Amino acid sequence: MESKPVDDDSGSEQEDSNDFSSKEETKIKKIGPTKRTSKHRPMEISSKKPVGRFRQIIEIPSHIRKRRDPRFDDLSGKFNEDLFEKSYNFLNEYKRSEIEEIKKSINKEKDPEEKQKLQQLLNKLQSRIAHENNLKRKKELKRERKKKERELIAQGKTPFYIKKSEEKKLELIDKFKKFQNSDSKVLDKFIEKRRKKNASKEHKYIPYKRRRKVDL
Repeated sequence: MESKPVDDDSGSEQEDSNDFSSKEETKIKKIGPTKRTSKHRPMEISSKKPVGRFRQIIEIPSHIRKRRDPRFDDLSGKFNEDLFEKSYNFLNEYKRSEIEEIKKSINKEKDPEEKQKLQQLLNKLQSRIAHENNLKRKKELKRERKKKERELIAQGKTPFYIKKSEEKKLELIDKFKKFQNSDSKVLDKFIEKRRKKNASKEHKYIPYKRRRKVDL
């Protein structure tokens, strides 16, 4: 009797399973990652992948993501210097009253160390106020010059633009006029201060004399 060949069922089953798995893999590759039905919905990410530390969680449009500095942005409004000074004028009044209180405390104080500390504090506050007043006066002079320039332009004339060196000279003349109307001691103090400042500037450009053996 002829023996019939026995079919290997296990081999055929293994081939079928391999074909099925390869088909599934190709399907997954074709499908790709799941897409969002709406752009406003969060992105679905596999939990098997590690999340980066600096990953952007929420997608922000570029026009919103743009950084801006409120100091130089028109959206934050324009700076009104006159309104600012009027709004915070009470601080200057508070400083003046504080100076008067310190002066009274200095007159009453008997301890020399405490008196010296109060005097240092008084000098600090007075110099700060003087510096603020000086800056304020500079701004006023600059505003006046700009006003004159605008008037010349309106008349059809060419405006004059002064250099920084000329600007400093005009500020110095204005200071001198102000001190002339005040106490003579204040004027003398101002002149002496300017003289020392100019002398120190000149001293910088004087070369040091080389010491020779004869001079030693």
